[in-house]
Amino acid sequence: MSTVTGTYTVNDVVTAAYKMSGLLARGQTLNGGEILDGQNLLARMLAQWNVKTWLVFEKLDLAFAADGRDVPYTVGPAGNFPLTPRPDRIEAAYLRILGSGTGLPVDQMLKQIPAHEQYAEVALKNLVAFSKAYFYDTASPVGNLYVYPWPQGGGLYEVHIICKNVFPLILPLTLSLAGLPPAAGAAMEFNLGKRLRQFYGKGLRPDPELNKLAKDALDTLRSSQIQVPELKMPAVLRTRTKYNIYGDFSYGWLICGVALAQFAHLINGAFT
Repeated sequence: MSTVTGTYTVNDVVTAAYKMSGLLARGQTLNGGEILDGQNLLARMLAQWNVKTWLVFEKLDLAFAADGRDVPYTVGPAGNFPLTPRPDRIEAAYLRILGSGTGLPVDQMLKQIPAHEQYAEVALKNLVAFSKAYFYDTASPVGNLYVYPWPQGGGLYEVHIICKNVFPLILPLTLSLAGLPPAAGAAMEFNLGKRLRQFYGKGLRPDPELNKLAKDALDTLRSSQIQVPELKMPAVLRTRTKYNIYGDFSYGWLICGVALAQFAHLINGAFT
């Protein structure tokens, strides 16, 4: 970032990366093909960073008014939740009750259904009622958000999703990156420099100093914005239940006690 004007663009990142890689000497300038190589490699690197939660600098809370549908809400470019590119996953989701009767909205967390195979087990997929869970189908370029049951329309509910605010992947040279966290600049420049060395055939002669600087910059970016939610025990482990490995079901102490009482009654009857 320029300490004089405060500007910081894609061109600044690409030029700095070429210099740090040793591919651009003082007084030289990049030609159009070299600049395009740098832009493409930067976009691919940022696309990988976008998947890594601890490298992304912000979580977004997006809302869409429930309209009574029983088909998926769309997540991605021009979707119900307009994000470009579409997120690789949804970190959390909740249903906001607008007409709660108290004058204040009430939020109900939705349980995640982690895989399509498990969503397929839902028997009545078109049910419209109070929502309890969601499943995110990571189709491309637009993902599909299934809510179960589907919330009613009429301005009663809002569906909220929380997902990563990703790095941009369309990178014209004049695009300003000044809004990114300060630690992101060094991380982009040093790590793009490593990729440029590999791209131009210098990967067989490692640059130990550049590699250490790239690792340190990436670790700094990661540690500056890491947010780890508290661990929670699964609900089945927080209740006084036992699991039957043969029948694939859980049962509680009350059921166990009734079963033992019935068994004792049968035993006593056999000996009377």
